[in-house]
Amino acid sequence: FREMRSIYVGTKISFIRKLFYIVDYVFAFIIQGASISDYFAYGFYKLRYNGRKEYITYRRYHTIQNKCNKISDRCLCREKNKFNTLFKDFLGRDWIDINNASEIQFVSFCHKHSVIFIKEINGYRGIGTRKIETKKLNVKDLYDELVSDVNSHYIAEEQITQIRELADFHPWSINTIRIVTVYDTKNNEVHIMNARLRMGNKKNSVDNFHFDGIGANINIETGIIDTIGYDVHNNVYLTHPITGKQIIGFQIPYWEECKSFVHRAAKHIPTVRYIGWDVVIQDGGRFLLIEGNDNADHDFQQLHNCGLWRQYQSIIKEF
Repeated sequence: FREMRSIYVGTKISFIRKLFYIVDYVFAFIIQGASISDYFAYGFYKLRYNGRKEYITYRRYHTIQNKCNKISDRCLCREKNKFNTLFKDFLGRDWIDINNASEIQFVSFCHKHSVIFIKEINGYRGIGTRKIETKKLNVKDLYDELVSDVNSHYIAEEQITQIRELADFHPWSINTIRIVTVYDTKNNEVHIMNARLRMGNKKNSVDNFHFDGIGANINIETGIIDTIGYDVHNNVYLTHPITGKQIIGFQIPYWEECKSFVHRAAKHIPTVRYIGWDVVIQDGGRFLLIEGNDNADHDFQQLHNCGLWRQYQSIIKEF
Protein backbone atom coordinates (compact mmCIF):
# COMPACT_ATOMS: atom_id res chain seq x y z
CA PHE A 1 0.00 0.00 0.00
CA ARG A 2 2.96 2.34 -0.55
CA GLU A 3 1.15 4.18 -3.38
CA MET A 4 -2.00 4.41 -1.28
CA ARG A 5 -0.12 5.99 1.63
CA SER A 6 1.40 8.57 -0.72
CA ILE A 7 -2.12 9.68 -1.66
CA TYR A 8 -3.66 9.70 1.79
CA VAL A 9 -0.81 11.24 3.74
CA GLY A 10 -1.60 11.38 7.42
CA THR A 11 -4.91 9.56 6.99
CA LYS A 12 -5.65 6.31 8.76
CA ILE A 13 -7.27 3.78 6.46
CA SER A 14 -9.50 1.11 7.89
CA PHE A 15 -9.16 -2.57 7.16
CA ILE A 16 -12.45 -2.46 5.22
CA ARG A 17 -11.10 0.35 3.05
CA LYS A 18 -7.89 -1.54 2.38
CA LEU A 19 -9.91 -4.61 1.47
CA PHE A 20 -11.95 -2.48 -0.95
CA TYR A 21 -8.77 -1.31 -2.70
CA ILE A 22 -7.52 -4.87 -3.08
CA VAL A 23 -10.78 -6.19 -4.52
CA ASP A 24 -11.32 -3.11 -6.67
CA TYR A 25 -7.82 -3.34 -8.08
CA VAL A 26 -8.35 -6.99 -9.02
CA PHE A 27 -11.39 -5.95 -11.06
CA ALA A 28 -9.43 -3.11 -12.69
CA PHE A 29 -6.69 -5.55 -13.61
CA ILE A 30 -9.10 -8.10 -15.10
CA ILE A 31 -11.35 -5.66 -16.96
CA GLN A 32 -9.05 -2.78 -17.94
CA GLY A 33 -5.65 -4.45 -17.69
CA ALA A 34 -4.44 -1.88 -15.17
CA SER A 35 -1.19 -2.33 -13.30
CA ILE A 36 -1.01 -1.35 -9.64
CA SER A 37 0.81 1.80 -10.76
CA ASP A 38 -1.99 2.61 -13.24
CA TYR A 39 -4.63 2.10 -10.55
CA PHE A 40 -3.21 4.76 -8.25
CA ALA A 41 -1.64 7.12 -10.83
CA TYR A 42 -4.94 7.63 -12.68
CA GLY A 43 -7.11 7.58 -9.58
CA PHE A 44 -9.01 4.44 -10.56
CA TYR A 45 -10.09 4.13 -6.92
CA LYS A 46 -12.28 7.19 -7.62
CA LEU A 47 -13.48 6.14 -11.09
CA ARG A 48 -16.00 3.61 -12.31
CA TYR A 49 -16.15 1.82 -15.66
CA ASN A 50 -16.83 4.83 -17.93
CA GLY A 51 -13.95 6.79 -16.43
CA ARG A 52 -11.50 3.91 -16.44
CA LYS A 53 -12.12 2.99 -20.06
CA GLU A 54 -10.64 6.34 -21.15
CA TYR A 55 -7.12 5.48 -19.98
CA ILE A 56 -4.28 3.60 -21.59
CA THR A 57 -3.40 0.91 -19.08
CA TYR A 58 -0.50 -1.51 -19.06
CA ARG A 59 -2.43 -4.05 -21.18
CA ARG A 60 -3.71 -1.41 -23.63
CA TYR A 61 -0.22 0.03 -23.96
CA HIS A 62 1.02 -3.37 -25.16
CA THR A 63 -1.90 -3.53 -27.59
CA ILE A 64 -0.75 -0.24 -29.11
CA GLN A 65 2.85 -1.33 -29.29
CA ASN A 66 2.08 -4.74 -30.79
CA LYS A 67 -0.22 -3.29 -33.45
CA CYS A 68 2.15 -0.50 -34.43
CA ASN A 69 5.70 -1.72 -34.03
CA LYS A 70 7.29 -4.60 -35.86
CA ILE A 71 9.12 -6.67 -33.26
CA SER A 72 12.23 -7.27 -35.36
CA ASP A 73 12.68 -3.51 -35.98
CA ARG A 74 12.25 -2.22 -32.44
CA CYS A 75 16.00 -2.53 -31.99
CA LEU A 76 16.38 0.41 -34.40
CA CYS A 77 15.09 2.61 -31.59
CA ARG A 78 16.35 0.70 -28.57
CA GLU A 79 19.99 0.36 -29.60
CA LYS A 80 21.52 3.83 -29.70
CA ASN A 81 24.19 3.03 -32.27
CA LYS A 82 21.56 1.77 -34.72
CA PHE A 83 19.27 4.73 -33.99
CA ASN A 84 22.06 7.26 -34.52
CA THR A 85 23.02 5.62 -37.80
CA LEU A 86 19.45 5.53 -39.11
CA PHE A 87 18.65 9.09 -38.01
CA LYS A 88 22.01 10.68 -38.81
CA ASP A 89 20.27 13.59 -40.59
CA PHE A 90 18.20 14.35 -37.46
CA LEU A 91 20.93 14.11 -34.78
CA GLY A 92 22.65 17.48 -35.11
CA ARG A 93 25.67 16.28 -33.10
CA ASP A 94 28.89 14.32 -33.42
CA TRP A 95 29.06 10.78 -32.03
CA ILE A 96 31.15 7.64 -32.13
CA ASP A 97 30.47 3.94 -31.63
CA ILE A 98 33.22 3.21 -29.11
CA ASN A 99 33.15 -0.58 -29.39
CA ASN A 100 33.56 -0.32 -33.16
CA ALA A 101 36.20 2.42 -33.10
CA SER A 102 39.96 2.24 -32.71
CA GLU A 103 41.77 3.84 -29.82
CA ILE A 104 43.13 6.50 -32.18
CA GLN A 105 39.61 7.37 -33.38
CA PHE A 106 38.31 7.65 -29.81
CA VAL A 107 41.24 9.80 -28.68
CA SER A 108 40.69 12.08 -31.68
CA PHE A 109 36.98 12.36 -30.84
CA CYS A 110 37.79 13.34 -27.24
CA HIS A 111 40.37 15.92 -28.34
CA LYS A 112 37.70 17.50 -30.54
CA HIS A 113 35.12 17.79 -27.73
CA SER A 114 35.87 19.06 -24.24
CA VAL A 115 32.71 17.47 -22.80
CA ILE A 116 31.19 14.17 -23.96
CA PHE A 117 28.45 11.86 -22.76
CA ILE A 118 29.07 8.12 -22.54
CA LYS A 119 25.93 5.99 -23.02
CA GLU A 120 25.24 2.29 -23.06
CA ILE A 121 23.51 1.43 -26.33
CA ASN A 122 20.65 -0.30 -24.49
CA GLY A 123 20.44 2.23 -21.67
CA TYR A 124 17.10 3.80 -20.80
CA ARG A 125 15.71 6.55 -18.56
CA GLY A 126 19.17 8.11 -18.38
CA ILE A 127 20.54 5.17 -16.40
CA GLY A 128 24.24 4.65 -16.99
CA THR A 129 24.81 7.97 -18.77
CA ARG A 130 28.15 9.54 -17.79
CA LYS A 131 29.20 13.13 -18.38
CA ILE A 132 32.95 13.29 -19.05
CA GLU A 133 35.24 16.33 -19.17
CA THR A 134 37.87 14.96 -21.51
CA LYS A 135 40.68 17.28 -20.40
CA LYS A 136 40.45 15.97 -16.85
CA LEU A 137 41.29 12.34 -17.51
CA ASN A 138 43.43 10.00 -19.56
CA VAL A 139 41.20 9.21 -22.54
CA LYS A 140 43.28 6.14 -23.47
CA ASP A 141 42.53 4.66 -20.06
CA LEU A 142 38.87 5.49 -20.53
CA TYR A 143 38.86 3.74 -23.91
CA ASP A 144 40.46 0.63 -22.40
CA GLU A 145 37.93 0.63 -19.57
CA LEU A 146 34.95 0.86 -21.92
CA VAL A 147 35.98 -1.69 -24.55
CA SER A 148 37.05 -4.21 -21.90
CA ASP A 149 33.56 -4.18 -20.37
CA VAL A 150 32.26 -7.41 -21.91
CA ASN A 151 28.75 -6.83 -20.57
CA SER A 152 28.12 -3.48 -22.28
CA HIS A 153 28.43 -1.66 -25.59
CA TYR A 154 29.04 2.10 -25.50
CA ILE A 155 28.71 5.17 -27.68
CA ALA A 156 29.99 8.68 -27.00
CA GLU A 157 28.26 11.90 -28.04
CA GLU A 158 29.34 15.49 -27.94
CA GLN A 159 27.63 17.87 -25.52
CA ILE A 160 24.74 19.76 -27.07
CA THR A 161 23.16 23.14 -26.42
CA GLN A 162 19.56 24.24 -26.08
CA ILE A 163 17.59 27.41 -26.59
CA ARG A 164 17.82 29.81 -23.65
CA GLU A 165 14.06 29.88 -22.98
CA LEU A 166 14.10 26.16 -22.16
CA ALA A 167 17.49 26.18 -20.43
CA ASP A 168 16.08 28.73 -17.98
CA PHE A 169 13.85 26.05 -16.43
CA HIS A 170 16.82 23.93 -15.32
CA PRO A 171 20.20 24.89 -16.81
CA TRP A 172 21.97 21.79 -15.42
CA SER A 173 20.22 19.50 -17.94
CA ILE A 174 19.03 19.54 -21.52
CA ASN A 175 15.25 20.00 -21.22
CA THR A 176 13.60 18.09 -24.03
CA ILE A 177 10.22 17.98 -25.71
CA ARG A 178 8.66 14.50 -25.67
CA ILE A 179 6.30 14.16 -28.65
CA VAL A 180 4.51 10.85 -29.19
CA THR A 181 3.44 10.01 -32.73
CA VAL A 182 1.53 7.26 -34.49
CA TYR A 183 2.28 6.90 -38.20
CA ASP A 184 -0.64 5.71 -40.30
CA THR A 185 1.32 4.25 -43.21
CA LYS A 186 -1.84 3.37 -45.14
CA ASN A 187 -2.87 7.02 -45.41
CA ASN A 188 0.68 8.41 -45.04
CA GLU A 189 -0.43 10.50 -42.08
CA VAL A 190 1.44 11.17 -38.85
CA HIS A 191 -0.71 11.76 -35.77
CA ILE A 192 0.73 13.63 -32.80
CA MET A 193 -0.89 11.95 -29.81
CA ASN A 194 0.70 13.85 -26.95
CA ALA A 195 3.41 16.39 -26.23
CA ARG A 196 5.11 17.14 -22.93
CA LEU A 197 7.97 19.31 -21.73
CA ARG A 198 10.53 17.41 -19.67
CA MET A 199 12.62 19.41 -17.21
CA GLY A 200 15.49 18.27 -15.06
CA ASN A 201 15.43 18.83 -11.31
CA LYS A 202 17.80 18.77 -8.32
CA LYS A 203 20.66 19.84 -10.63
CA ASN A 204 20.73 16.40 -12.25
CA SER A 205 22.35 16.22 -15.68
CA VAL A 206 19.33 14.43 -17.23
CA ASP A 207 15.69 15.48 -17.50
CA ASN A 208 14.18 12.00 -17.36
CA PHE A 209 10.80 11.84 -15.60
CA HIS A 210 11.73 8.65 -13.75
CA PHE A 211 14.99 10.22 -12.55
CA ASP A 212 13.43 13.05 -10.49
CA GLY A 213 12.52 15.07 -13.58
CA ILE A 214 9.42 17.24 -13.98
CA GLY A 215 6.85 16.99 -16.78
CA ALA A 216 4.08 19.26 -18.03
CA ASN A 217 1.55 18.89 -20.85
CA ILE A 218 1.87 20.89 -24.05
CA ASN A 219 -1.26 21.79 -25.99
CA ILE A 220 -0.70 20.18 -29.39
CA GLU A 221 -2.43 22.94 -31.34
CA THR A 222 -0.90 25.99 -29.65
CA GLY A 223 2.35 24.77 -28.12
CA ILE A 224 1.41 26.33 -24.78
CA ILE A 225 1.90 24.40 -21.53
CA ASP A 226 -1.61 23.95 -20.17
CA THR A 227 -1.02 21.97 -16.95
CA ILE A 228 1.01 22.40 -13.81
CA GLY A 229 4.32 20.59 -13.58
CA TYR A 230 4.43 17.21 -11.85
CA ASP A 231 6.90 14.48 -10.97
CA VAL A 232 6.81 10.72 -10.50
CA HIS A 233 6.22 11.15 -6.76
CA ASN A 234 2.97 13.06 -7.44
CA ASN A 235 4.43 16.40 -6.37
CA VAL A 236 3.04 19.34 -8.37
CA TYR A 237 4.66 22.64 -9.33
CA LEU A 238 3.39 25.98 -10.59
CA THR A 239 7.01 27.09 -10.99
CA HIS A 240 10.24 25.15 -11.20
CA PRO A 241 11.35 24.41 -7.62
CA ILE A 242 14.96 25.51 -8.21
CA THR A 243 14.82 28.35 -10.75
CA GLY A 244 11.33 29.65 -10.03
CA LYS A 245 10.46 29.87 -13.73
CA GLN A 246 6.69 29.61 -14.28
CA ILE A 247 5.63 26.38 -15.98
CA ILE A 248 1.95 26.69 -16.88
CA GLY A 249 1.32 29.15 -19.69
CA PHE A 250 4.81 28.89 -21.19
CA GLN A 251 4.89 29.01 -25.00
CA ILE A 252 7.21 26.44 -26.58
CA PRO A 253 9.37 28.30 -29.14
CA TYR A 254 9.13 27.34 -32.83
CA TRP A 255 6.25 24.98 -32.10
CA GLU A 256 4.93 24.54 -35.65
CA GLU A 257 8.44 23.85 -36.92
CA CYS A 258 8.95 21.37 -34.09
CA LYS A 259 5.85 19.42 -35.13
CA SER A 260 7.03 19.36 -38.74
CA PHE A 261 10.38 17.99 -37.56
CA VAL A 262 8.81 14.99 -35.80
CA HIS A 263 6.49 14.38 -38.76
CA ARG A 264 9.57 13.90 -40.94
CA ALA A 265 11.24 11.70 -38.34
CA ALA A 266 8.17 9.47 -37.97
CA LYS A 267 8.00 8.85 -41.71
CA HIS A 268 11.65 7.82 -41.65
CA ILE A 269 10.84 4.52 -39.91
CA PRO A 270 7.53 3.13 -41.23
CA THR A 271 7.83 -0.27 -39.53
CA VAL A 272 7.87 1.31 -36.05
CA ARG A 273 4.77 3.46 -36.06
CA TYR A 274 4.38 4.29 -32.36
CA ILE A 275 7.31 6.34 -31.06
CA GLY A 276 7.99 8.90 -28.35
CA TRP A 277 10.52 11.38 -29.74
CA ASP A 278 12.82 13.37 -27.46
CA VAL A 279 13.51 16.64 -29.24
CA VAL A 280 15.95 19.44 -28.38
CA ILE A 281 15.25 22.96 -29.60
CA GLN A 282 18.32 25.05 -30.33
CA ASP A 283 18.89 28.71 -31.16
CA GLY A 284 17.46 29.85 -34.46
CA GLY A 285 14.79 27.16 -34.58
CA ARG A 286 17.15 24.23 -35.14
CA PHE A 287 16.08 20.82 -33.86
CA LEU A 288 17.81 17.58 -33.04
CA LEU A 289 16.72 14.17 -31.83
CA ILE A 290 18.06 12.70 -28.62
CA GLU A 291 16.26 9.39 -29.17
CA GLY A 292 13.06 7.72 -30.30
CA ASN A 293 11.27 5.41 -27.86
CA ASP A 294 9.20 2.60 -29.34
CA ASN A 295 8.05 1.89 -25.77
CA ALA A 296 7.16 5.45 -24.73
CA ASP A 297 5.65 5.39 -21.24
CA HIS A 298 1.87 5.60 -21.25
CA ASP A 299 1.70 7.12 -17.76
CA PHE A 300 3.81 10.14 -18.69
CA GLN A 301 1.40 10.95 -21.53
CA GLN A 302 -1.73 10.96 -19.38
CA LEU A 303 -0.88 12.16 -15.87
CA HIS A 304 -2.51 15.42 -14.83
CA ASN A 305 -4.43 15.70 -18.08
CA CYS A 306 -6.76 13.05 -19.51
CA GLY A 307 -6.97 9.46 -20.75
CA LEU A 308 -5.90 8.91 -24.36
CA TRP A 309 -7.13 5.38 -25.06
CA ARG A 310 -10.08 6.52 -27.18
CA GLN A 311 -7.80 8.64 -29.40
CA TYR A 312 -5.38 5.79 -29.93
CA GLN A 313 -8.18 3.32 -30.63
CA SER A 314 -9.61 5.48 -33.40
CA ILE A 315 -6.29 5.39 -35.26
CA ILE A 316 -4.93 1.88 -34.68
CA LYS A 317 -8.21 0.02 -35.21
CA GLU A 318 -7.37 -0.27 -38.94
CA PHE A 319 -3.79 -1.43 -38.41
